[in-house]
Amino acid sequence: MSAHNKSYHEPLALVIISSISLGLGALAALFILIDIILRRGWRSMMAIMIPVYIINALYLWPLTLWTYLNYGRPKKPAVNPKTKSLIPPPPPPPPPPHDSDESSLPPPKESQEAPQPTSSCCHHAPLTEKPPRPLFATITVAVCHCGAGCVLGDLIGEWLVYSTQHARMHNAEKMMLYLSFPIDFAFAIFIGIIFQYYSIAPMSGEYGWKTVWRAAQADFLSLVFFEMGLFAWMAVFQIALFEGRLGMDTVTYWWMMQVGMVCGHWTGVPINWWLIRTGVKEPCA
Repeated sequence: MSAHNKSYHEPLALVIISSISLGLGALAALFILIDIILRRGWRSMMAIMIPVYIINALYLWPLTLWTYLNYGRPKKPAVNPKTKSLIPPPPPPPPPPHDSDESSLPPPKESQEAPQPTSSCCHHAPLTEKPPRPLFATITVAVCHCGAGCVLGDLIGEWLVYSTQHARMHNAEKMMLYLSFPIDFAFAIFIGIIFQYYSIAPMSGEYGWKTVWRAAQADFLSLVFFEMGLFAWMAVFQIALFEGRLGMDTVTYWWMMQVGMVCGHWTGVPINWWLIRTGVKEPCA
């Protein structure tokens, strides 16, 4: 780090506030992780939603906890009272036949009487075990998909830039800011599409380049709008608030990044609402 940045030390109050904010996010993420493990969440949850909830809790912990506890939390596994061992969940029902003569037969009486869910996908336990998910929660989950990819992409990009020779130039933090934007964005797009792919593929049963293209169509604009909010805040705090003096290896820098990711979440809400309304993005994706 340059001498220009070594002379700056953020106030103790900022260090304390930053540490508390980051610590709360870490505790929320740890709680979700432990809760999923104790409830054997991988048996009933869509696999990709496990890292999505954990990663988003790091920066958006109040909203992520609310969404997880109300609409994403797996049901507690049943315990055999005699053996005290966990009772494995029943296997999922087989998919309905498409080319069989049985497909033309009327459904059984039980299926005629039972109400059918309006959605064809879900990332948690059956809909009968959860309250109906409001539109706000549906959009929150959709933004969290791209948010998880953006967070991982930005973490990789930021430390990659910091480790380069450019990071040791004079006025390094401003130089790092301009280097970070394209690198962070590239990693965020790449990882975000991976997250969306593993949301679409298990629901559709289709794996391959066709689903990769569907994932890109569904999440590209969402990722762009998330990064717009984050990058705007990065420019504000690095250029306007700290005048390029705040080092990436400080706790305050990562609190500022945490705030920027919250900004990114909210700039991603309108586009995700539009994507879901127009059918480009699956509501449960």
